[in-house]
Amino acid sequence: MADAPEDSIPANADPTETNINSQSGLSSRFSGRAPLIIAIGASIASLVLLCLFAFLLLRSQDSEEPTPTLETPDQPQIDTDKYPYEAISQAGAITVTLETPIFLDVSGEQFSVQAEVLPAEGVWTPPTLNETTAAWVYGAVINYVFGLDDTGDNQAMLEGLAVGDEINLTTRSGSSSTFIVSSRNQVASDNREIFSQRVPGVTLVIIEEDLEENRLVVQGRYVQSDTQVEVDAGRIVDMGETAQLESLQINVTAVSTQYDLPGVPQGFAVLHIDYQVQNVGTSAVDTSSLTTVLADDVGNLYALNPTVSQLGNNPPLGNSISPGQTVLATAGYQLPAGLSSPVLRWQVSIVGTPNGIQVNIPFQDTSAAEQQTNIQITEITLPPDGNSLLIVGQITNLGNQSVLVDVGDLLLVNTSGTVFQMLSTNPAFPWSVPSGQTLLYAVTFQRPLTTDAVFTILNQSFQITGLR
Repeated sequence: MADAPEDSIPANADPTETNINSQSGLSSRFSGRAPLIIAIGASIASLVLLCLFAFLLLRSQDSEEPTPTLETPDQPQIDTDKYPYEAISQAGAITVTLETPIFLDVSGEQFSVQAEVLPAEGVWTPPTLNETTAAWVYGAVINYVFGLDDTGDNQAMLEGLAVGDEINLTTRSGSSSTFIVSSRNQVASDNREIFSQRVPGVTLVIIEEDLEENRLVVQGRYVQSDTQVEVDAGRIVDMGETAQLESLQINVTAVSTQYDLPGVPQGFAVLHIDYQVQNVGTSAVDTSSLTTVLADDVGNLYALNPTVSQLGNNPPLGNSISPGQTVLATAGYQLPAGLSSPVLRWQVSIVGTPNGIQVNIPFQDTSAAEQQTNIQITEITLPPDGNSLLIVGQITNLGNQSVLVDVGDLLLVNTSGTVFQMLSTNPAFPWSVPSGQTLLYAVTFQRPLTTDAVFTILNQSFQITGLR
C-alpha cells in the first residue's frame, strides 16, 4: 500500500480538531499583515464616502433653478445721494441732500461719471481714466468739476467748444441741467481756483500726465431750464406784499443773511427768508406740492436747503395747512459769500401746474454795501450794570439800492481776537436802509475785559478805547 500524502487527512481524524487546526493556521498567516489590511480598508471607505458626497452635491446643483444676474456698470467708490457737504475746503458740517451726477454730455459725446476726492492741497491727479469716463470732484456741487483723460479726441473736443455751446449733466434721478460755455483757458496744473464753489456752473479739465504743463480748462455757467414754470407778471410782488397762489396767500416778512454762521463751509453765506402763509380756501393744502427756488439777477438758481432752513427764526413749512390756518415759516438757502446781485427772486410754484409767484428781494454783498454807506458812531456808553457796552450810531445809504444789515455784519473783538456776545439790538435784525435814507441803530454787547476793542459793521471798523 502506498504511503498517504503528507497533507491528507486520515479517515478517522476528529472533525473538531481538524477545524481548530485550520483556523489556527489562518490566524498565523494573517497576524503579521493586520496593519496593512486596516489601512487598505480605510482608504476604500474614504473613497466611497468622497464619491457619495460628490454625487449628492451635483444632484443638488442640478435641482436648483438658475438665478438671472443683471449686469450693471461699475459704480464709483463714493456713491451716495446724502453726505456731509465738504465744499472743497473740508470745513463743512451741514448735511444736504444732493444728487450724484452719472452722465456728462459734451458736444454729443457722453461720459460716465466716477467720483474722486480732491486732496487738501497740491495737484488733483485722479486715477487713470478711459476715453468714456469723467472724474467728478466729490463735493463739487455748485460748480461741478470734471476731469477728462488727456487724449487727442478730448483735446480737440474742448478746443472746438465755442462760447454759447451747451454742456448737459444728468443725475441719478434722471433730471438734467444745462450749462452754457463761457470761457476756455490754459491754467497751471496746481491752480486750485478752478475748484471754486462760489458760482453755479461746470468746469471741464484735461488731466495732463506731465504736471509741469498747463491744463486746458473749459468753464460754463448754469442756465435756467426751458421747462421751468414762468411766473405771470401779475404774480410778481415785492418783499412785504401779499401774493396769491391758488388758495394760499404768501407774504415775505423778513430776510437775513449770515456770513459766519457756525457749520457753514468757508466761502458761503446763509440766506433765511421768513414768510407767512394763510390758507383762505375750504380744504387743506398739502405743502409737498409746493416747490421753491431762489434766483439771482443773472439766472443762477439755488435750491432750498432743508438743514439751513432749520436754523432760521421760524420752523420750515409743515406738511399741510388747514382751511383758515396761518403759519410762519423760514426757507433757507446757501449762497456763495461773494455773490453780487441787486435783487434776488424767490419763486414759489405748484408742482405739475403753471401756477407760481415771484417775490423780489433786495440783496447785495458785503463789499457793495460798504461802498454805498456812510456809517457813524454817535455814542458809546457803559450802562450801570457794568457788564455791557452800548453803541449808538447811524447808517446812511448813499447808493441807489436798499442796504440790508444782518447780525453777521456786526462784530466786537479785542486786540487778542476774543469775540464778545451781542446782547440786544434796536431795531431788530435785519436792518433795511432804503436808498437815500438814514437808519439810527443801538446795539448792546458784552463788556470787554480789556481797555481797547474794535467794533466792525459792514466791514467798517472803529477803535474803541477807555473801556476799563
